[in-house]
Amino acid sequence: MFAYYSKWIPKFSEKIRRLVNCKVFPMAPELIQDFNNLRNCVVKSFVVDVEEDIPFCVETDASDVAIAATLTQNKRPVAFFSRTLTKSEQHHSAVEKEAYAIIEALRKWRHYLIGRKFQLITDQKSISYMFNIRHPGKIKNEKFTRWRLELAPYNYDIIYRPGKENVAADALSRTCGSLHTFDRLVHYHKALCHPGITRMAHWVKNQNLPYSIDEIRRVTSSCRTCSEIKPRFHNKRSTLIKATAPFERLSVDFKGPLPSNTPRKYLLTVVDEYSRFPFAIPCNDLSSTTVIQALNQIFTLFGYPSYIHTDRGTSFISRELQSFLHSNGVATSRTTPYNPCGNGQVECYNGIIWRTVSLALKTKGLVITQWEKVLPEALHSIRTLLCTATNATPHERMFYHKRRASSGVTLPSWLTTPGKILMKNHVRQSKYDPLVQEVTLLEANPDYALVQLPDGKETTVNLRHLAPAGDIVNNEPNLEDVNFPNLADDPNQHTEASEDTQLNLTPEDSPEKNMNDQDLPQVNPIWTPPRSPPRPQPPLRRSSRTTRPSEYLKDYVLK
Repeated sequence: MFAYYSKWIPKFSEKIRRLVNCKVFPMAPELIQDFNNLRNCVVKSFVVDVEEDIPFCVETDASDVAIAATLTQNKRPVAFFSRTLTKSEQHHSAVEKEAYAIIEALRKWRHYLIGRKFQLITDQKSISYMFNIRHPGKIKNEKFTRWRLELAPYNYDIIYRPGKENVAADALSRTCGSLHTFDRLVHYHKALCHPGITRMAHWVKNQNLPYSIDEIRRVTSSCRTCSEIKPRFHNKRSTLIKATAPFERLSVDFKGPLPSNTPRKYLLTVVDEYSRFPFAIPCNDLSSTTVIQALNQIFTLFGYPSYIHTDRGTSFISRELQSFLHSNGVATSRTTPYNPCGNGQVECYNGIIWRTVSLALKTKGLVITQWEKVLPEALHSIRTLLCTATNATPHERMFYHKRRASSGVTLPSWLTTPGKILMKNHVRQSKYDPLVQEVTLLEANPDYALVQLPDGKETTVNLRHLAPAGDIVNNEPNLEDVNFPNLADDPNQHTEASEDTQLNLTPEDSPEKNMNDQDLPQVNPIWTPPRSPPRPQPPLRRSSRTTRPSEYLKDYVLK
């Protein structure tokens, strides 16, 4: 392209000599300076005043990803135009792209070209025939027919020129250079703690800023801080969401010890599985008391979750923490041994939070031991920016749930306390073997329970295989041993019955031999309410309608 405009560049051979001899890329700083000087020379060679008596010439070209055109007078540049094609436009045929370059160029320079005759140069021979106003051929493609009608007001001569000779437009369509500066975009990228391409693009779109996805990708990919803290290794991650509502299931884990100037060397991370809303609380130690205090801070603000999932850390499986959660109606679950992937979401967020903190520290020039100063800012950025797994920000998905109190019922009462329960006997030698066996419940959550078998082995089973034991208190009376008197319907019959019979006394033990009638205990007869007379039944209502033969059968009645 420089060679194409070489006659308008003073001392062109001397200025381009080092660029021509360069065989190494990227170029040295002095060669980049030579390139910028030549570009400025092309800019200065522009026609300052458009002359009315000199005709215009429009040269167009298209590549796979861009279209470009130049407007010249007497081969001196007047204006340049180039644009990147959209994703759908890139799938069009080469002929459509070349034609679209012409249409876009004439739309842009309409105020120069309307009412004046000019030359239109293209390197697509079929386009030179279809857009030739002297060849009124029939075009079956509706798109080209509309474009041909759009070109009707212009007075032009279309000329075919091979691609090798169409230098200026060809160069612009392949470079599609953008002279925008990205200083402000880099500032936004650093202020938001270096988000990735997707989250940065989502933020730019919400703020209605004039940056394309290519510019965001260029700034993010060229960020040295992102390359150091977030190296782009090949990693396949799962995006499965188990929870169905906000604050239904929380994942909890510790990170540390961390370098710190304060006694707080551990970070308790809590993540809501549905919204991916993170909490990070600095802690002094890993004790269960510390975990209870930290969780209590979250519960007083957001309410109680349905259940909490942790790994098998000592503080998480302690009886103190389990008692605190179960007393507030929160069920618990834990990972299997030596399987950190079972608590993968909070493990992933441990890395996300720490990388965001590291990016903020490096941007502000702070040392790693001052991570507590930038922790609120890092959490704010994570909660505000887009989560690519849910296609929404954690803040948006979090704050529309109902607050759950500690009295919420998650499990039946027989599953909330350890004890004897019945488990389905899956292996039976015959159909007459018992259906269930007695096991000891250790703990349970809304889906699974940890039980101890009679041989002492612990296992996890589904709740649908468990049933309450239904133990009977030993001191409860047996109803079969109680004798009830057979009372007649007549209330007087009970009165006439002997008092010895009512008191279940034998004649030998009768107190009549030893005491008078006045000394006998007075037994009140069982009173039964008098029967009310039967209510008179209302007479049956019968229909007064009489069945009559149909009228149209009269003609067929024999007399």
